[in-house]
Amino acid sequence: MITGVMLTAANGQVVAAISNAGYHVEISCGGMHTEDDMVTKLYALADLLELGRGITLNCIFSNPKQWDFQLQVLLRLRREGLPIVGLSISGDIPSFDKALEIINALHDTGIRHVSFKPNTVRAIRHVINIAQASNNFYIVLQWTGDQGGGHHSFEGFYQPILETYGAIRACENIVLIAGSGFGNIESSLSYMTGDWSVSFESAPMPFDGIMFELSDIAAQEAVAALAVKKLIAVAPGVSETEWQQTYDGTSNNAIPATIDNGELDHMLMIRYTAFVRDMYRDILSQPRNQQLELLLAHKDKIISRLNNDYMRPWFGQKIDGRVADLGQMTYVEVISRAVELMYDKHQKRWIHKSYFRLVVDFINRSERQLCTPDQSAPLTALLDKVEPVCYVDVVSEIYPEFKTRLLSSEDVQFFVYLCKRQGQKPPPFVPVLDADFGDLLLKDTVFQPEYLELANGQNSQRIGVQQSHDAAQYLTRTDEPVKGIIDGVYQGHIAALLRQLHSGDEASVPVVEYIGAEFDSANDIISGLTSMNETSTERVFRLPNTAKQLPNIDSWLQALAGPRKSWLRALLTAPVIAQKSRFVDNYVRRMLRARP
Repeated sequence: MITGVMLTAANGQVVAAISNAGYHVEISCGGMHTEDDMVTKLYALADLLELGRGITLNCIFSNPKQWDFQLQVLLRLRREGLPIVGLSISGDIPSFDKALEIINALHDTGIRHVSFKPNTVRAIRHVINIAQASNNFYIVLQWTGDQGGGHHSFEGFYQPILETYGAIRACENIVLIAGSGFGNIESSLSYMTGDWSVSFESAPMPFDGIMFELSDIAAQEAVAALAVKKLIAVAPGVSETEWQQTYDGTSNNAIPATIDNGELDHMLMIRYTAFVRDMYRDILSQPRNQQLELLLAHKDKIISRLNNDYMRPWFGQKIDGRVADLGQMTYVEVISRAVELMYDKHQKRWIHKSYFRLVVDFINRSERQLCTPDQSAPLTALLDKVEPVCYVDVVSEIYPEFKTRLLSSEDVQFFVYLCKRQGQKPPPFVPVLDADFGDLLLKDTVFQPEYLELANGQNSQRIGVQQSHDAAQYLTRTDEPVKGIIDGVYQGHIAALLRQLHSGDEASVPVVEYIGAEFDSANDIISGLTSMNETSTERVFRLPNTAKQLPNIDSWLQALAGPRKSWLRALLTAPVIAQKSRFVDNYVRRMLRARP
């Protein structure tokens, strides 16, 4: 599977390519800031999927504002027929009661599985407790350990699993996934066979699957800029024995850096990463009530590094290019700078639709503040008729004083408020050094590689590139389809397992019609039948004459389907069927329900 924390796992093209290739993938919802964003992107993804493919969402539980609306949208879209099959919960694990509440809601809506990402032995046992209380629902336990840059855990990979493996396997509804910088056959095969644990003088402990943290951003389908893909392709990576160097700062390849949710993740060691590391070490790791004083004491240096090393430049700039504060800028300069940073003049589109609202709201406020009572307010109507790059000309023609009047203190505060307003994409600049500097700096930064042309200076060194330190060594091309990347490992696993378990003889491999739930005994429905006769060619049931005595529909259809996995069993036991890009209730089950 491909985890949903990778930056292009929010891009429908890449997610669809992975899913259509036959692999499990999560779509990251971290960059979906509004309900409209989420609905639009998920419907677009559904239309890219082949018939029968499902969607698993990765939502951040530790971001309560985002989590609350995303869970409700997820449930609503599934009820509308969108092929949502799973939810991966990242950032934190809910309490026992909250987890059961979420699982019940997912189950009732027809969603099949939920994933958790524990970071300690205690958290693993917490997931086990949840699974034991939800034995009719699949729980996916994703374990990465500390080699993921601290994003999920600082604990070593092996010991927590050695301690808890028996308890995990006692829960038949837990699917155990390993993820720790895999990228080729050799690095991952022992986790599928279980041989990794033999070196610890333990019995083989196979995982059910592996989670790739190789960056799908470098795949052919990824929309990341070519310069970003090349950065990944030339990154040498480190071996398993060298990865701890990334924590002490001696690695020149990838280091753990703070990302937008406040957690650590491995990033390529470029100018962006060095700046974030220095800001966090010197300022953002200090008590919040001390940060503003430190920011102001190093203001000139911070602004210089924002403009030279970071994706988000300092907003304040005079018309001649000199650095300024907001209060030193005219209204025209603010409007011009905002359009410059938030509108893509080459593609003639706003980077995000919420940026149009930000600019227009500021212009409307400015007009109300500065126009006289006898003047009308025509700007709003005019802005819809001209290109954003012409806003300054339109504003200057109607209100010439906008070119010379400096922002009032109230309008400075209003502009900063607009930049921090909830429910919009964080702006691509830093407007002010204040107590919220950390949020303005880091929020929504992991998605920038898809829009390098809009980053500060279009320089790939100035953007954050998530990349597992050890998986980096396996990515050497920028033009390989994502299917080819994963197929190479998958087919290698099959060949190795065929040699190991069947001496290379394909004919000795057991064949099943499909992989699905095991047969449930139908003994409990016999009392609901008057008689049942079975021959080599048919099975005849005689049903009671009253509806009250009939067997329930699940047991009845289990009996009709029989114990062998076949097309008939799949048809009668599947709760939904796929129609175009949607799931609908399996009406065949309704048609074949027991009747007196």
